[in-house]
Amino acid sequence: MNWVSSLCALYDANAERAGQAERWKKKNLVLFPVGYDTMEAQIEIHIDQEGNYLGAHLLEKDEAETLVPYPEGRTSGLKALPLFDSLSYVAGDLLEVLTFYFPDAKNEKEKQSKIARLKGAFPLYLAGLKTWCDSPFSHPKVQAIYRYVTKQTVAQDLIRSQVLPMDENGIVSDKVKVQNTSLDKAFVRFRVFMHDKRLPEDILDNRDNAHDSAVWLDRSVQRSFINYYLSTFQAKDLCYMTGEYTPIAKTNPLKIRGKWDTKAKLISANDDTNFTYRGRFHTKEKETGYNEALSIGYVASQKAHNALKWIIRRQGFSRDGVCIVAWENALRDLPDFYASAADILSQVPENAADGVEVELEEEVLFEEDEAEIPETNYVSAKKFNAALDGYKAKLSGISRMVVLALDSATPGRLAITYYKELASSRYLQNIRQWHDSCCWKHEYIQDKQRKVYEGMASIREIALAIYGTEQGEDNNPQLKLSKNSDNKSPMLVAAFERLRPCIIDGAAIPRDMVRAAVLKASNPLAYKAKFNYHKVLHIACSMVKRLYWEKQQRNEREGVILGMELDKTNRDRSYLYGRMLAVAERVERSTYEKGETRITNAERYMQAFSRSPFRTWKIIWNNLQPYMKQLKPSAREYYKNLLGEITELFAYEDRISNELLDGKYLIGYDCQRMDLRRWPKEQISSHEGTNVSQKRTNECHQDDQEGEE
Repeated sequence: MNWVSSLCALYDANAERAGQAERWKKKNLVLFPVGYDTMEAQIEIHIDQEGNYLGAHLLEKDEAETLVPYPEGRTSGLKALPLFDSLSYVAGDLLEVLTFYFPDAKNEKEKQSKIARLKGAFPLYLAGLKTWCDSPFSHPKVQAIYRYVTKQTVAQDLIRSQVLPMDENGIVSDKVKVQNTSLDKAFVRFRVFMHDKRLPEDILDNRDNAHDSAVWLDRSVQRSFINYYLSTFQAKDLCYMTGEYTPIAKTNPLKIRGKWDTKAKLISANDDTNFTYRGRFHTKEKETGYNEALSIGYVASQKAHNALKWIIRRQGFSRDGVCIVAWENALRDLPDFYASAADILSQVPENAADGVEVELEEEVLFEEDEAEIPETNYVSAKKFNAALDGYKAKLSGISRMVVLALDSATPGRLAITYYKELASSRYLQNIRQWHDSCCWKHEYIQDKQRKVYEGMASIREIALAIYGTEQGEDNNPQLKLSKNSDNKSPMLVAAFERLRPCIIDGAAIPRDMVRAAVLKASNPLAYKAKFNYHKVLHIACSMVKRLYWEKQQRNEREGVILGMELDKTNRDRSYLYGRMLAVAERVERSTYEKGETRITNAERYMQAFSRSPFRTWKIIWNNLQPYMKQLKPSAREYYKNLLGEITELFAYEDRISNELLDGKYLIGYDCQRMDLRRWPKEQISSHEGTNVSQKRTNECHQDDQEGEE
């Protein structure tokens, strides 16, 4: 299928929902009917079925969104909407009742132009509404609205009901605003109260919502408009998307990524005189139709765009310039490929009780020491895989997954930057492989509790770790990405673009991103909050693990599966140096008073250590001696023995080499750090009395001096 066919199929499969207001994850959601869009209304007028005025009131922000017939886009020219519109169109007495100063007019000519526009708006609106009422598809509620606006008392009624406020001179003029909107642009919607008496069972059985006075939610009115509007097309042409001869769309919908997206179109070609048709095609002659270059059926265009809007609002990710959505053809709940393992697990129904979107907002306890924060709700990789198995068990053999990404290079143009269809089972398998190959322990803090999960962080968290910087107050700095003048975060967009193939297609992880992650994790001094640094460190470990996993899959010599637990038999040079750094950090930190958060020598020299480990280790070792003397004899013995055990695993030429460390040193560092944090007392007691490794430690330091000389 192409993307239009997929979206039309999605619309047809959920056609019963069209025009029906739903609640989805605590937000309102509507699949727009064909020819419909939403507008923010400021005024609501109540009338009866004879068109008599009953009352009116201003609308609050949270109740303003209104489903309105919006068959074609309109620009700066006069063009009335079929049913609801602004006061300048709806109120035939606006110029007579209100005083217009036109404070924005630059000269008399512009002032006269605005007056002419106001004079022309109402007749245009009334003519369109009359045509609908005179058609075979008329509706009683629409006729009631027509009868009311024909009286041309809308502005008078609103003043009488004190909906339109007065200015400082006690008159209603264009100097005042309603809900921060100028009077002539205030959008009006109608409620029509019918006299027919319905029984409760009739109301419950009526799925059209016809009993509701809210005209915008009455599905019988919606059907009436669709039938009326489609009957107005005089000619049909070839739809290039469906291959059928149908009424052709002259314009295509806006607001695809959200109601704020008022300029960018997916399909747009209105240049019929200059460049669009130059060369290959004839000009866009109205006599011969619109079909020579491209024509799209009106219904197909509406269905595709409305389905895309609906699915993005329902389950898409639209933030900081990134807009991506994935859906299953039967709308089964499947995990988002860009989410963290904790997010995916929280979306499983049995875990919904604690299903908080851990990625979005985190409560961080920076002032507390890491070891003092209680660790709860440990989510293992086994539990994560079991959740994926649960998703897989619900799939049918024909289940397909669609992944679609959008981006706009300019404010007025929108493009599909990625489109892929694949079997849902394959989609789940790729997500499982991504989290397995990157599996590491990641943390977040919620309700003052530290929670740990195994797997991979979300793409957004990865972008924050690699490209983000700490911003905010000193006692609560957070990792944030820079944004450009369009309020987009280019680095977040780039992270989605580059990591998406790794997850969806199993492509190789970008080497430069792994390198950037390692460099970030090698500089703990850049972070005021320890939590932020640990987040960066763990994401770097995940990416390094994935890198060597890929090499192992390609049977390269360096390929290896790196475990999350400490490997005491690993003789890799970088891994061992990382372990030594962790021991040095632990020795110094264990001498600190409670609550002391001073930077250790190991952290201070970590960046230099990654570039020149042999030489830098001597500095760290010498600086470590005063702290070693402060330890209890058993603890001092234990740490010296541990360093001796690590040193014994080195090949001599590897140890004295000053080559750069690769990313595996972060793996060794984190594994040793976590191992020491977890079992220090047991290890100390079990190693008391051992002095063989101590001897080896002293010998090695003597060798170090000789090697350096």
